[in-house]
Amino acid sequence: DEDTLFNTTCDLPSDRIDMPLPLKFMLISAYVFVGVLSLIGNFLVLLVVVLRRQTRTVTNIFISSVSAADLVITLVSLWATPMAYYERRWIFGRVMCYVVSAIQGASLIWAPFTLAAIAVDRYMLVSSPYKPQMSPKTSLLVIIGIWSGAFLVLTPMLEHVEYFEMGECTSFCIEFWEPTSELRLVYGICVLMIRSGLPLIVISFCHWRIATILASHGRKLQERRNTSEATSAADIKRKQRLQKLLLSMVLIFAVSSFPIDLFNVLQDIDLVYKMSILSEEGKNVLFFLCHWIAMAGCLLNPLVYAWHNDNFRAHIKNLFSANRSSSFKTIVTNGSRVDLTHSRMDHPLNTTTLLDAPDKDDVKL
Repeated sequence: DEDTLFNTTCDLPSDRIDMPLPLKFMLISAYVFVGVLSLIGNFLVLLVVVLRRQTRTVTNIFISSVSAADLVITLVSLWATPMAYYERRWIFGRVMCYVVSAIQGASLIWAPFTLAAIAVDRYMLVSSPYKPQMSPKTSLLVIIGIWSGAFLVLTPMLEHVEYFEMGECTSFCIEFWEPTSELRLVYGICVLMIRSGLPLIVISFCHWRIATILASHGRKLQERRNTSEATSAADIKRKQRLQKLLLSMVLIFAVSSFPIDLFNVLQDIDLVYKMSILSEEGKNVLFFLCHWIAMAGCLLNPLVYAWHNDNFRAHIKNLFSANRSSSFKTIVTNGSRVDLTHSRMDHPLNTTTLLDAPDKDDVKL
């Protein structure tokens, strides 16, 4: 009867991937390493921008949006996707099926479009420094538009996500399209072009123009060789340093997302499991490797901030020093309170932004 069928289903051996213990340990260690460091790094970026009013420039707000997207990916996609792939079933319930599908898809759009918005903002700032520039409030509206637009693009996919149960203990969360329909492939390619092709075209154009403009100003300053132009020269060097950091972020996105994008396209056209070159175990390892590389991109962005920018490290040290000093700020001796130290929060850094490139000074070309 029905109860017997359900009980039999529950007693069936697991369909999870058969993986050697050393390989399983290596994968778990790799995911834990990326997950923990990504959580810490991206949380610190958000913490600096939220707690340090002087860091809330347009560029830093956009970068904090990228960190927020990376944080969401780390919290949702980093563990749920490989677990579901390993188990060959969905073990997180109906609600998480739709939540993970939506967040995972949208987060892959948030980062590239935010990077494109940064590139456009920097291009406008460098090419038209004396025109009104984007305000922090406007940048927040742009971010809201990007995040909302991502869910809009994913609407067709979410309409095809289905959660269903087989028995009492086996459930699946799949993206189901008609087997004879080419819509899934067409939709997948369109989303890939929207989230990768379009932003990379915009970013490439903007950074090419920025580099051209800064190089032109640099040549003019060298020709003048006037000591009064030292400030302008410093501004140009600061902009070039910022451009290198932003280009590093773009490179991280492109390199980290390409393997999983290629894997998904090959999967959509049924080539992944038809490849006779790889064994079944090899194909499984290929997926985990592609997915792990994509997740590693979430970790690399905050590392790039710290590597390229002394200000970021200084703000982090300042925050923790302030917290420590506030804990030991006063003591009680014979009924009287004695100040031990002034909080370092009372002594802001000489530079005013996370990225060593204050927007208010960027007009000095």
